[in-house]
Amino acid sequence: MCIIPFHLLEILCREVKAMQHHVHRMMSGEIVRESGLMMLLGTMSAEQRAAAFLLNLSGRLKARGYSPAEFNLRMTREEIGSYLGMKLETVSRMFSKFQRDGLVDTRGKQVRILDLAGLARV
Repeated sequence: MCIIPFHLLEILCREVKAMQHHVHRMMSGEIVRESGLMMLLGTMSAEQRAAAFLLNLSGRLKARGYSPAEFNLRMTREEIGSYLGMKLETVSRMFSKFQRDGLVDTRGKQVRILDLAGLARV
């Protein structure tokens, strides 16, 4: 991750039209992805929401060239719960259930997806 001051990004986008096009494409992709995910989450159970969150994160990391199966969560369980519309305790219960079911191995913020297909079936 790299922090770029917005005013410098604006200047760069004005000077390099290809950069402006790329930034617009990335932003629109994120908006579409987020709105689709939010609509799906509204119809899912807590277990399905937690699984969808991990699968979505895994897919995004894979698209950026990182491991889709092993990663550090940057959000706390409470932040994940807020994002998914669940209580902290529910997020923790779902992660524990996934661990008992052999789908993931979690150690604090470290997550290892053991059964991607199984997690997708949730």
